Amino acid sequence: MCGRVVTSSTPEELAEYLGADEIVATLDGPDHNVPPTRPLPLVWEESGDSKGSRKLGIARWGLVPSWAKDPSVGNRMFNARAETVTEKPSFQSAFKRRRCLVPIDGFYEWGPAVPGSAGKKQPWLVRRADGDPLVLAGLWESRSEEDSGTLRTCTVITVDANEDMAPIHHRMPALLPPSGWDAWLDPSSDRLKFVEALLFPAPTGLLIRHPVDRRVGNPRNKGAGLLEPVEVGAVVEDPPLWPEESR
Repeated sequence: MCGRVVTSSTPEELAEYLGADEIVATLDGPDHNVPPTRPLPLVWEESGDSKGSRKLGIARWGLVPSWAKDPSVGNRMFNARAETVTEKPSFQSAFKRRRCLVPIDGFYEWGPAVPGSAGKKQPWLVRRADGDPLVLAGLWESRSEEDSGTLRTCTVITVDANEDMAPIHHRMPALLPPSGWDAWLDPSSDRLKFVEALLFPAPTGLLIRHPVDRRVGNPRNKGAGLLEPVEVGAVVEDPPLWPEESR
């Protein structure tokens, strides 16, 4: 599962890292506690673009399928399971032609309760060990809204947890290595089995994690202080629970 992330890299840093040719939209600034329905950065290519033209922009987190009448359906579609993404009507079309990269700087996951936590799940911050952005496999959709213009939405694909993640959760976001970016982004590719094969757990040792304060459970809490490690069980306050904490 992936239901809360950190976005702190600048658009210029992401464009350089991911080889984007054009920055078309940017976030308002760093956000160390991003929940679903909020904007995420993403890189994509569109059918008809000149070959290799990559755009860096933003999309609301929670995919709204092209056939959905009510955009609020996307509130529940912030993750797509790799095992069924090619079969489910909500994701089938996007998987064929609208795949994207979702670059983030870390994500939170809620693991089992620990001593001193009063039986409540412990949040952990997960990042790359080398400090580089995490490049997640995603899908996007776009639609016109009468009151707000174009609405671009996205979802993050998940896979089974690797050894780094298994102690705290059985799922994790699918991370794409640079060698897979071209194939994943190519909207003209018919090699869908090859593309699907890119969705596998990250190599063991790529990620590091540490426990953080349960204040991250409330998306209104912001700031880089949320990233600081805490002693397991040493929680300063007990905020209202966000839905994914109860999984």
